[in-house]
Amino acid sequence: MKKKKKRIKKGNLVINTSPEVKMSELIGEYASDYINMGETTEERQSYLHGACSAWNIAVLPEHLREEALRRNIAEYKRMNPEADDAENLADDLRKLIEKKLQMFPGVKKVIIDASIEPIGDTKYRILVASTDHPEQLKQMLTRASSWRE
Repeated sequence: MKKKKKRIKKGNLVINTSPEVKMSELIGEYASDYINMGETTEERQSYLHGACSAWNIAVLPEHLREEALRRNIAEYKRMNPEADDAENLADDLRKLIEKKLQMFPGVKKVIIDASIEPIGDTKYRILVASTDHPEQLKQMLTRASSWRE
């Protein structure tokens, strides 16, 4: 028996609650080595965010990726003015972008949110919210930036 897809509509946002592609599994496969560089849950969460940023940049058309990467690094510098590892981060993100393109070239889902959930001393679960309607993400980000003003 085939599992029936369930979709929930919240305003303009459509959430697929039983996707055929489990993004948490793809992210785990794609970025587990990178995420495991973190020693604590907080550090792993930070690495997961970086991996998800790289994923989203990789989903962009090729001509937009370098600008998106530049903006991502600029935001990192703004949020971490004392950090001196921005070049290392840029290098890591470039490698992750290439890895995503090699491993999952046809997957165009955009990651909206991701988190690490510890399930033991040395194990964790990755939870991912994604959409295959990136225009919805753009609308949400546009609204969010106007709320801050």
